[in-house]
Amino acid sequence: MNEKTSKLIAALQVATEGLLWISEIDAPFEIVQWQNLSIPFVNEQLLKLTGHSGDTSVEVIEVDDFFSAATEEQDWFGDEEKAIAKRYQEVVSALKQHLNQLKVYRMGDINIDIYIVGITESGEMIGLATQAVET
Repeated sequence: MNEKTSKLIAALQVATEGLLWISEIDAPFEIVQWQNLSIPFVNEQLLKLTGHSGDTSVEVIEVDDFFSAATEEQDWFGDEEKAIAKRYQEVVSALKQHLNQLKVYRMGDINIDIYIVGITESGEMIGLATQAVET
């Protein structure tokens, strides 16, 4: 692992510590990392890497669209909500600063596995994984 990759992983660990993705469940973030990928990257590759079946539905979303509700401060926000929004802004910033081809992959329909991943300069796929339940 090169120095840039180590710094990114450390930054993501700090940025996501104790941070939860809110849906019908509150799920923590985990750091994911894969090497030796074929480029260009395709959805089927991520399904295989994550152990999902080939017929699992995959929705690909832009990072800004995915995080928009979490990063935008609202008029009614108190100090705690503002602090959480700022933390999400820092997560997005770290991802964008270090990764190319950054996308969000939502896999499944009700119990959704979420991968927010991109490619490093050295060709590794790194990012975050979390879960959501949406009925």
